[in-house]
Amino acid sequence: MFELFLVAYPWDVPVEHLGEELDRLRGEVGVTGLSLWVAAPPATQFRAVGLNPRVLRTRGGVLFQPTERHYAQTRCQPVVSSWSTAGNPPARISKTCAAHGMRLRVMVSASATGRMAERYPEFTCRNAFGDESQTRLCLANPEVQSYLRGMVMDLSSNDGVGAITLADVDIRWSDAEAEKLQTAFVCGPIERSLLATCFCGSCRERAQSAGVDAEAARQTAEGLLQDAMEHGRRRDGSIEDCLAEHAELGEYRRRQTEELNSLLRKTKEVCRCELLLERRADRSGEDAAGGLDLSIPDAVITCVDDLDQLSRTAPPGARRNEVRLPAASAVGAAGDRLVGVLPEAAQAGFAALEVDNYGLLPRAGFATLKRAIRFARRTAAP
Repeated sequence: MFELFLVAYPWDVPVEHLGEELDRLRGEVGVTGLSLWVAAPPATQFRAVGLNPRVLRTRGGVLFQPTERHYAQTRCQPVVSSWSTAGNPPARISKTCAAHGMRLRVMVSASATGRMAERYPEFTCRNAFGDESQTRLCLANPEVQSYLRGMVMDLSSNDGVGAITLADVDIRWSDAEAEKLQTAFVCGPIERSLLATCFCGSCRERAQSAGVDAEAARQTAEGLLQDAMEHGRRRDGSIEDCLAEHAELGEYRRRQTEELNSLLRKTKEVCRCELLLERRADRSGEDAAGGLDLSIPDAVITCVDDLDQLSRTAPPGARRNEVRLPAASAVGAAGDRLVGVLPEAAQAGFAALEVDNYGLLPRAGFATLKRAIRFARRTAAP
């Protein structure tokens, strides 16, 4: 059966009346379960009517009470959000979901959980010039890897958690993608990708151990970026073309992808429930990151920005494929299109839809989802 999950933050869920709300979502809308953020990046939300404050700003962080023994082997300790220090709402949500027949997934930002990079700058990504990231831990760092595996063990040990979704499984100096990044030239996709390449100590050490000249790779990235700035121009072509032209840098990046796949395998080994992987499609529908072994997780959730992008996105060939759409896809004219597009996605091989997120959806959005999921279930691939 084609499934429907709503992404949610703990503060968006009406804990006091959650049982009644879950019954409504399941019975009236056809919702299968919740995907609950428990280790989240920063966010700013303009939320639906009935939620206060209407504009919510969060620095993110760990939104549950960690069990200390799972993090005893690492100096990278969870930074618990002040919002959750007075209690443990995810535990209450988990119990209520189980009692009302709703599936619960929990979501973890592997590299971009809020405040972690601020607390542990020594474990962050660094660009070719040595600048620390303010938002990203480096997943090649052994301390960060131990922290992530500990969190997966911690969460998957809890009754009621049916799956863990890993988001932001990447190694990159993500400040390069900031909209407010000021440059002396028009920074193109190649330049942003080069600037995002991590050259922290852990990445360089692991590359050197594999026989890759990490310093030569760093100097190549630095030189290409400096050339773009000096001449005020961006390179044509793709990042793949650039990496093929500069073999040492290409091999360095390939080693980082291998490191991520190794981390995924080790994380899957310690996970006691399903392990899901979030990937983001680019505007053409292709994988924006690339290289991750999609056979490792139990399912892959492809995130798209709109329905046009969804129509260009084919299931990537994982064990099980799902898709995530923003709340705007269920509102207004887009919502009317969703009713027709979602059955096509189901026929193409997607097994579930996630909608991001519960706190943003107006009542009309739920009515649209009810129609869309009903038609998708009629036409889903066997």
